[in-house]
Amino acid sequence: VLGWRPPMRTNAALEISRGATGDPGPWKAITGIEPRGLPTALAANPATVQDRWFAGLYFIKPAIFTVLPFFWIMTGIISLTTGWQSGVQLLIGTAVSALAAPLVIAGALADLVIGLLIALRKTARVGLWGAIGVCVFYALAGTLLRPDLWNEPLGPLMKILPIVLLHFVALAILEER
Repeated sequence: VLGWRPPMRTNAALEISRGATGDPGPWKAITGIEPRGLPTALAANPATVQDRWFAGLYFIKPAIFTVLPFFWIMTGIISLTTGWQSGVQLLIGTAVSALAAPLVIAGALADLVIGLLIALRKTARVGLWGAIGVCVFYALAGTLLRPDLWNEPLGPLMKILPIVLLHFVALAILEER
């Protein structure tokens, strides 16, 4: 979907369900190697920390690349609809009061574009870097225009930090091969 590969593809699932078949006799005769069962093979080569990290990230990757586009697209939609007035009010009384409405529209459109770019596999890297850039811009602009937002109980500017970090995680696990 949208260019993303599922964690397990059809052929892999079929092979796992079929299991290993065949007569190991000719293999043993030619190589002298005795095939081992899965438990024995796994015990001989225990998982490393890298293997455990990969296994954990492998199945959370689809969630990351579902949540991030959803987050950006929804913030864009909310900014243009039910959150419109709140967005404009955040800028009223700042140095950019006269541009409050166009800035909310620009931010909403930027959020929508970033969400769409991240959603598509071919443009995800560009979208992730764009998201990081926009987050940094939002943090700097917010610091200059509304530094009080750093001290808000719901932490609108503070939340930018883990959001940026999640985008770096997404960049780190983006490649599949």
